[in-house]
Amino acid sequence: MMAATSTAAAAPKRVTNLSRSIINNKSNNNNLNSLLKPASSSSLSTTTAAARRIPPSTSISRPITTTTKNISSASSSSTSKTTGPIKTGVGIQPSMSSVGGSRRMAHKASFNVTATGPPNIVPTLNCHAPLKMRQLISQRLYEQFLRIYQPILSNHPTLATEHTKSQESFILEKTSNQAGYKQMATNILMNLKKRPEALNDQDMGIDGEWEDPITKEQQKVITLTKVTKCILSTEEMEKMGYPLITIINNNKEDEKRNGGETIGSKKICDRCKKEYIVKDVLQENDLTLCQFHHGKMRMVMNRGEKLRQYTCCDESYGSMGCAKGPHVYKDENVQDLHAKIPFISTPEGGSAKNKRIVVALDCEMAYTTAGMELVRLTAIDEHCKVLLDELVFPSHMVIDLNTRYSGIKTLAGARHNLDSVRKELFKYVDANTILLGHGLENDMNALRLIHPKIIDTAALYPHPKGLPYRYGLRVLSTKILQKFIQDSTEGHDSFEDAKTCVDLLEKYLKSPQGQKL
Repeated sequence: MMAATSTAAAAPKRVTNLSRSIINNKSNNNNLNSLLKPASSSSLSTTTAAARRIPPSTSISRPITTTTKNISSASSSSTSKTTGPIKTGVGIQPSMSSVGGSRRMAHKASFNVTATGPPNIVPTLNCHAPLKMRQLISQRLYEQFLRIYQPILSNHPTLATEHTKSQESFILEKTSNQAGYKQMATNILMNLKKRPEALNDQDMGIDGEWEDPITKEQQKVITLTKVTKCILSTEEMEKMGYPLITIINNNKEDEKRNGGETIGSKKICDRCKKEYIVKDVLQENDLTLCQFHHGKMRMVMNRGEKLRQYTCCDESYGSMGCAKGPHVYKDENVQDLHAKIPFISTPEGGSAKNKRIVVALDCEMAYTTAGMELVRLTAIDEHCKVLLDELVFPSHMVIDLNTRYSGIKTLAGARHNLDSVRKELFKYVDANTILLGHGLENDMNALRLIHPKIIDTAALYPHPKGLPYRYGLRVLSTKILQKFIQDSTEGHDSFEDAKTCVDLLEKYLKSPQGQKL
C-alpha cells in the first residue's frame, strides 16, 4: 500500500522533469545544431567544455547528454545509410563522411610518361664534382645530343636524355678531381660540337664509343675488292688437298661398299704408325695399346752434334712413347671420306639470309671409328663477330676426343649433328662467300663441304721450301702479329685461331706486296 502511494506520488514529479527537459532542449537547439554541423576543432572543443561545466545536480544534465548521444548515433547511422556516390554538377564523386567514410582517391594517369629533357643529377656522397657544375654540364651535353639525334628522335625520343646521362657518368668515372672533370667535359663538348647529325639508327653513341660511319668505311681493310685477289686458284686448292667437285666419286655402290668396311678393317694408327683392327666397342686393354709421343720433332745441338728430339719429353727419335691411348686413324683420301660421309656443295649465291663478305672457320675434330670427325665448329665474320660456336655430335662411335688439341672434354650440351650445324652455317655462307682459315682443307674435310672461294693463310705466308712444308698458325702469329697463341695446356681455342686468321689477312692487305718470312 505504501509502495503504491510512493509510485503515484513520484509520477507527477517525473512528468514535471520531462516537460522541463523538453523546454530546455528547445532552448538549446542552437547548441545541438552546432554539434551536428561540421565545425572546426576549436568550436567543438568549446562546446564540449561548456557541456562539462554544467553541474551534475541540474535536471538538464542527463537529458542533454542523452540527446547528444542519440543525435550523434543517428547522424552516424544516417551517414552510413547514405554512403555512396553523390551526383553533382561535375560528375559522380564518392561521398565524404565524418566518421569511417571512404577517402577520395587521386586519379591515375593512363598514358606512358617518357623521360625527355636534360636529366636531373642525383647528388652522391664523396663526389669530386659539385652538383651545380654537373647539372650545368648535363645541360650542355643534352643540347649537343639533341642536335645530333634530331633526324632520328621520332624513333628514339629519349635517346638524347639517355646518352646525356651516360656521357656525364663516363666523365665522372674517368676523373678524380674537379679540375679533371671540368677539363674532360670541355674536351667532350668540343668533340660533340664537331660531330655531324646522325645518318641513321646505327649512327649513335656517346663520345669515346662513337665511330664516324663514313671514316670507318674508308678505313675498312677487308673489302670484297681487296680479298678477291687472295682467293686460291683451282690448281692451288688441288695441290693443298682441298676437296673439289671434279674428284668426288658419286658411285653409290663404292660408297656402300667402302662405308661398310670401317668396322673390322685394318688401319694404320695415326699416332704410333702400327697396324690395328678397327673396333666399335673398346675393351679396357684397348685403351692403352698405343704408346706414342704427342710432341713434334725438333733439332737441337748437343756438344756440337745435331740431335732430333721430341718436344713433349726431350727424348731422341725412335725412343718409346711417353703417352698411352687407344689406336686411332685418319683418312686423308677424299674419296674414302666421301664414301663414309658424303660431301655436299655450299648453296648457290644469294641463298644466305645474313651473308658476310668473309667468314673465318675453325673446326675441332675427334677420333671415331670412321676416322676424324667434326665435334666443334666456330665461325666469325670479318669484324670478328661470332656467328656460330657449337659442339657437334659425330656420326660414328667416339674413340678419343683428342682433348690435348681440341680442348673438348665432353660433348654434353651439344645440340647439332653434322647436317644441322651445316644448315646453321649456310645462314651466313653461300657459294659467293669467301671462307678463311689456316690449313682449311682439314676443316672442309671435317665439314664434308666443297666450296669454290677459299683464302688460306698458309698460302698467304708460304714456307720458303714450298709445299708440303708449311708454317704453323702459332709461328705466323708470333712472327707476323707478335702475338702468342695456342700456349694453353687445355687445348686450342677455336675462336682465337679464327680471329688470328682474320688478323693475318688484315696484316697482309695492309702491306703493298704482302708479307714474307
